[in-house]
Amino acid sequence: MNLIPDKIKLMEKRLGSGKPNPPSRPNSYWDDPYRRPYFDNSTIRNVTAPLGKTAYLHCRIRQIGDRTVSWVRQKDLHILTVGRYTYTSDQRFTSLHLDDSDDWTLKIQYTQKNDEGIFECQVSSEPKISLPILLNVVVARATIPEGPSIYVHSGSTINLTCIISDSSAPPVYVFWYHNGRVINYDSVRGVQVKTETGPTTVSKLKIENIKTTDSGDYSCTPSYADPANITVLVINGEKPAAMHHGVTSVGVGVCVLPVLVLIFVLFGLLCLTDVLAR
Repeated sequence: MNLIPDKIKLMEKRLGSGKPNPPSRPNSYWDDPYRRPYFDNSTIRNVTAPLGKTAYLHCRIRQIGDRTVSWVRQKDLHILTVGRYTYTSDQRFTSLHLDDSDDWTLKIQYTQKNDEGIFECQVSSEPKISLPILLNVVVARATIPEGPSIYVHSGSTINLTCIISDSSAPPVYVFWYHNGRVINYDSVRGVQVKTETGPTTVSKLKIENIKTTDSGDYSCTPSYADPANITVLVINGEKPAAMHHGVTSVGVGVCVLPVLVLIFVLFGLLCLTDVLAR
């Protein structure tokens, strides 16, 4: 009857999920200079991960014996893990290790931009040895080339393009918003969204027969990237000439009026000077 629990415990131990006993002090065998631990040269020391995804920092150690491996964040010297135990309240950090393996891995879930920096893989030998590993967190960049604002006629079709670059992996999704509301699936308004993923992902928004109520702020929001925005103004009839030049008619009047006043003043002074001269 005790065979099944024993098998489960054995399986957990092999998968590294069991809680090991605290490590003991190194014995004289491992104190031999020829048997001291050292880092494998194949260890990757520069790791890049997309924002919001999982990063794995690998540390391969030869001849570790019964020493302990710790992961320390260099910028604040915060101990993250010791052995298989997590010593930080941030549960995004986990130490992974399989028995009889030389690999000790720090797993960081839901990476944030402030996770970027150097992490040290430390071994409790005498003297202590450590290996710095740099983590880079990549933030994808989204742009809408038609922006920052466009004018379109009521009843026409609007086409917007969102280009997502600087991403180590295609985004999981690309959502289009109008004034803060998702419109990807708004077929009633004639909204169509087509997204082509790849090294550079392109998402295209098409809205037919637009109305003045379609005016407002449009944003393209990919996963793990900052959104790109554009302002759309739907107008009836011809676009005012002032809009072509980015100057309102009120602004033109305000600029011209002082010039006219100055001309009249100068003309008056010239006339007065001529009269006095006579």
